[in-house]
Amino acid sequence: MIEGVLRHCTEMVVDRQYTDTHGAAVVGFAFAHMLGFNLFPRLKNIGSARLYRPAAGEDEAWPRLQPVLSSKTIDWDLITQ
Repeated sequence: MIEGVLRHCTEMVVDRQYTDTHGAAVVGFAFAHMLGFNLFPRLKNIGSARLYRPAAGEDEAWPRLQPVLSSKTIDWDLITQ
C-alpha cells in the first residue's frame, strides 16, 4: 500500500489512499500520517471492529462512529517515536 503511494510513476500528488481491511493497521496509519496522506480503509465486519479514538474527550465530534469506537486512544507520542 505504501509502495503504491510513493512509487506510482505519475506527477499526481496523493493525498489519500484507500486500502482493504488488512491495510488498517497501526503501522499503516502511522506511516500514512508521517508521509502526509490520509489512509481510508474499507473495513470488513465493521460491526465487530473497534477503532482507536484520535484523542480523549472528543466523543461529540464523532457521534455516528460511537458504535465502532474503542475506549482506547491513539498514542501519538509512540507514533512520533
